[in-house]
Amino acid sequence: MSSLRLHAWWGLLRLNLLTMLFISQTTRRFFPWALLLVGSLGIFIWIQSIDTFPDPDSFYHIEMSRQIAAQGVMTTFPWLQVSTLRDAYIDQHFLYHVFLIPFTHFFDPIQGTKFAHVLLNTGFIMLAYGLLRRERVPGAFWFAVLLLASSPFMFRLNLVKAPVVSLLFLVGGLYLLFRYRYVPLFFLAAGYVWAYGGFSILIMASGFYAFVSLVLDAFRLGGRLAWPNILRASKELRMLGVVLAGTTVGIFINPHFPVNLQFYWQQFVQIGVVNYQKVIAVGGEWYPYQWLNLLTSTALITVLVLSSLVLGAAFWRRLGRKQLTLALLFIVFLVFTLKSKRYVEYYVPVAVIFSAMMFRAVAGDHWKQEWLPLLRRWTRQYLIVTIIVSLYLVIGSVAIMTKDVKRLHQDYLSGISTERFAGVGAWMRDHITTGAIVFHSSWDEFPILFYRSPQAYYIAGLDPTFSYTYNVDLWNSIVDITTGKQKEGIYQTIRDTFHAQYVFVESNHAAFNSAVKRTDGFRQVYRDGEAIIYEVVSE
Repeated sequence: MSSLRLHAWWGLLRLNLLTMLFISQTTRRFFPWALLLVGSLGIFIWIQSIDTFPDPDSFYHIEMSRQIAAQGVMTTFPWLQVSTLRDAYIDQHFLYHVFLIPFTHFFDPIQGTKFAHVLLNTGFIMLAYGLLRRERVPGAFWFAVLLLASSPFMFRLNLVKAPVVSLLFLVGGLYLLFRYRYVPLFFLAAGYVWAYGGFSILIMASGFYAFVSLVLDAFRLGGRLAWPNILRASKELRMLGVVLAGTTVGIFINPHFPVNLQFYWQQFVQIGVVNYQKVIAVGGEWYPYQWLNLLTSTALITVLVLSSLVLGAAFWRRLGRKQLTLALLFIVFLVFTLKSKRYVEYYVPVAVIFSAMMFRAVAGDHWKQEWLPLLRRWTRQYLIVTIIVSLYLVIGSVAIMTKDVKRLHQDYLSGISTERFAGVGAWMRDHITTGAIVFHSSWDEFPILFYRSPQAYYIAGLDPTFSYTYNVDLWNSIVDITTGKQKEGIYQTIRDTFHAQYVFVESNHAAFNSAVKRTDGFRQVYRDGEAIIYEVVSE
């Protein structure tokens, strides 16, 4: 009897030990995911809880979501009277605006959109971590955390705009590209076209992957690589073909076709490449980053990249297709960021993923067996040096991260209040009829006015390039009037050339307000601390 009882107790103990071991393994597997998820949600909620928008375009995206919910797909945009978008409009963020519809419809539009971005941003961090885990990168968790510690990147990521959607498609595309998943990659490439105008980034990434593969195969075969064999055997070329096919389908099977072809020329060439920053006052994000500012503002990323480059040079024989592809992407986005600040939103994640994959190539699959023993041996031999270096790195990293978090918080506190032009908008909704044209003091006021009073039409907005390429003379006239350069004939120009019934003057445009105020034909009908509205009185 006692023997049976002892046997039963032993069996129960073994079962409990196995259960505890299973729970322990499961916890170790999912704890980094849970920690990163909770940490990301907390950080993004904290940032989005600030009642500001650093970029006025956020108001445009919220209102576009509401307009699509009410009207469906739009192919004209009468809200911008002096713009190529007026008669030939495409919504390059269509899927993004569709995604926002539940958040703007069932909740307060501003707070609902902010919460939607908490989900999008967290999803991107988790997706990037998933890619690194799938590639078996040592310390994948810490590489993902590093994304949360880069102030310029976090600033761009938390803008209530569509770049985070582009990053989701890019990282998802890299995952499918490296796994050779043809069908999902095809649909992702097609969806990228509908979601964001920068879909060519995925074509570039898959093109680099095919190019690097061909070069490596040529070296492997001693330079003897016949084209029939390339086309028949290269999986990477087939992946490029899949991306091109998906992109083509997304372009031609499109609610905005064929107008979108002209728009892509404007977006990619005239705005993205040519960029009229020396001719017209474009948005601040299009101006270049200085070398020193970029290196210091992304200090931890800079140290990581330099370390990975040193390791890559020392162990160059271990580098493969993925590492070299990411190296090319890193170089491209470094150059783009030095040309325009906005590309830091791609530069930082590509730099982190590139560095992580470089460490993965050097460490190999057996880094615990090869590198950890070497590290322990070195630590025991140089204990004091190790302690000093470790403390320096930990304290320095914490100091940099704290400074970046404070800078990010301050940047958002100094942004545009979510209540901007609320009083103006209430008056305009009550007094301005549908389709009445409002001549306003700056093109970057449009997104807020569009959100506050969508029944009125405006002059220019979103990007001055659309107005400049529409009519250079009209654009120059707008600039001359709103800067106070033109002092005579303002009434006739605003009434007869721009057919405006109202003039909106933001409080900080003193020269424009002074010119309007002393000109006959304008009657002040509204004023508050933010702006003045004049009615254009008929003669």
